[in-house]
Amino acid sequence: MLTHDNGAVLGKLEEVKPHSRWILGETLEVMLLNGVDRPADVAARMEVPPSTAAYRVRLLRELLGPDLHDPAVRLAMMRALRSALPRWRAEAAYAKRRRARGNRDTCC
Repeated sequence: MLTHDNGAVLGKLEEVKPHSRWILGETLEVMLLNGVDRPADVAARMEVPPSTAAYRVRLLRELLGPDLHDPAVRLAMMRALRSALPRWRAEAAYAKRRRARGNRDTCC
């Protein structure tokens, strides 16, 4: 089981490439805030194609495992996302700028 501190509660999401981490974090936030985990519901709330939502939900289930259904862990994830999402968004933007300049050796 994941620990409940803000650093570890998001588990393997920290290991994902910056842009993917940010997108998955946004998806996880929608799932947690709306109490949904069905891809169709996520797709409707995020206004993305159902196949995209299904892929993201599947990845989150693989990364976070059964803890997604534990209410205490879900609350801890919501708290952790509040501080992580702005950082992840900035990291994704930075990685995109680095790739655009051709500095791929130090990026994702």
